[in-house]
Amino acid sequence: MLLMSELFRLKKEEFSEIYQEKQWTYLLLFEFIFNRKKINKITITDHSQKKKGREYITNELILNIFKENLNGERREPTKIHKKREVFVEERIPYGDKEYLLVFWFENNNSDWLWVRNCYPIS
Repeated sequence: MLLMSELFRLKKEEFSEIYQEKQWTYLLLFEFIFNRKKINKITITDHSQKKKGREYITNELILNIFKENLNGERREPTKIHKKREVFVEERIPYGDKEYLLVFWFENNNSDWLWVRNCYPIS
């Protein structure tokens, strides 16, 4: 089994005053393809960690969901939000649960995914 440090490296951790959220950007240390594009970075916000009554979602869990369930996948955007194509993936399996995942390409960079939300639905 590979360690997280062999798959992802934390590049930047910061607090956004504009969005009032903590943000972590990880470099991917393995080949990850989404919608036929090689993804090099994933940024995760703490938005999913702020909702009361929800299971605490770790960055490691989100990264593993991407690695195990979306690598090599081709998906259509679910909606458009402020001229940005947003992917809302429902029922992504991981372990004994299914998760809802909301993400997009960061500022139209084809190699950078931005994760806004993740929570269990089962």
